[in-house]
Order: sequence, then C-alpha cells, then structure tokens
Amino acid sequence: MNRRIELTIFSIMILLATGEARVVPHIQLDNKPDPRIEIVPIDDAHRSAIPASLSSVDAETPPGSFILVNRTDTPITAVDVRWNYTDGKGELKQSGITCDAYVFAPLDAIVKTNDLSLITPYGYTTQDLFPRLATGALIGSPLAPSIGGPISVDPKVTMHLYVDSVIFQDGQIWGPDKFQYYAQIQDRYLAVKNFVAEVAAARSAGEDMPALLARIREDAESKADTPTSKASSRRAYYARLLQGRRNPEPRLQQLQAQTPPPAFHHMGEQR
Repeated sequence: MNRRIELTIFSIMILLATGEARVVPHIQLDNKPDPRIEIVPIDDAHRSAIPASLSSVDAETPPGSFILVNRTDTPITAVDVRWNYTDGKGELKQSGITCDAYVFAPLDAIVKTNDLSLITPYGYTTQDLFPRLATGALIGSPLAPSIGGPISVDPKVTMHLYVDSVIFQDGQIWGPDKFQYYAQIQDRYLAVKNFVAEVAAARSAGEDMPALLARIREDAESKADTPTSKASSRRAYYARLLQGRRNPEPRLQQLQAQTPPPAFHHMGEQR
C-alpha cells in the first residue's frame, strides 16, 4: 500500500477514535438563572457560549464541566456543586465538589470580579491560567483527578448540574444553599484560630513543636467518638498537617494569617 495512503487512513482512524472518546453527555442545569452570574455547561448544546480562551483545552474537560461567570464587582470565594448522573454500568451516581478560597492564606478568588473560571468535578481554574492548562504546566489541573480515577459517565444519559451555593467575598450567598457550606467555612476558621492559639500557648510554656503536635493529635484522635468529634477531627487534622513537614513554621504562619470569613447572608436578606 502507498505510504501516503497508509498515513491518511491511520490519521482518520485516530480522529474517529478521538471523536468517540469525546462524546460528552448533555448537561441540564437545575438552577434558575440569575443576572449576577452565568453558568455555561460544556457540552454540544452550549458550544457557542464557551469562551474562546478555553478552546485549546475544551476537548480535555471532563464530563460535567462548566464555566462560572461572575458579572459583579465582588469576587466569588466559594462554590458548592453537585452532579447527578448515570455511570457506565447504568447506575445512578452523585458527585460533588466545593471550591473554597478560605482554606489557606492568602485569599485567592474562585472567580475574579467580572471574570470567569472553569469548574470541573476535580477542581477549578481561573481564566488567566487557561493557557497553562493547554501546556500541562498547571499544578493541580482540574482536567484530571488528583486522587483516584475519573468518574465514569454514560454519555447517552443527561447529567444534572446543581449549584447549591455561590459565596461572594462580601458574604452574600446565591443559591438554594441546602447544604449551608458557609457554616463549614465558619467552623473551620474557628478551629484554625483555636489550634493556632493552643500551639502558641504551648510553645510559650516551653513545649517543643514535635512533642506538642504529637500530644494534640493523640488527644484529638481519642475524642473521635464524642459529641465534639467534628472539632476534634479538625484539631487532629491541623496537627497532622504540621507533623508532616520537616519545617512546619511556614504552614503554621499560613494558618495564623488565614482570612476571617465575612458575615454571611443570603441575597435579599437584611444584614
């Protein structure tokens, strides 16, 4: 066979295989629209609305991905999302993700003012980092899971996208907020504040860092089945976080500098 014909046939086979691999399910948005934000599912039905800045990695986005557009002058600092879908075995599944800027300092917006970000079942990326997505140079890329395998989705069955809450830096909350994610942000900040104060007091009393972290962790883990188990698990988590570092000081300073959350309130509520 002519070498050129062989190459042409091979190229067509690759294109066909790629096309089959990129069959994506239709995404149905279960939220009502709102003028302050826009949610653009990445599927064939919304292809014309997908920004050109994402065109280089559009074909690599996992099923359920969407663009979140912020049409306000206030940054978005947290998003709580759920997906309901049918997997490759025909079973109904649910997946979810929370994108949260309050975990560590400094506070980085999930979606900047009058800008947009890519949200996937594995994470998020702001628009200014889209070029790095294309080159594979972005650490923590939302195009693939950092732990475990990708979700299995039947491309012939509609995926349902439900954005439970969008939280703005000034404390405004948009969405049904059935899961009240803002309360987790508040609880976590209180846990960090208490943990940092406990470490500071112990060090002032002369206890060295390895010993006090071991003591805090042992005490917190012993209370796993008590009424204060959630607070204890957070306390144990931060102790483990510092224990796992050769030099825990930078991470401790990051915890000390964590941004206090605002006074949260749902849009339309009186503050």
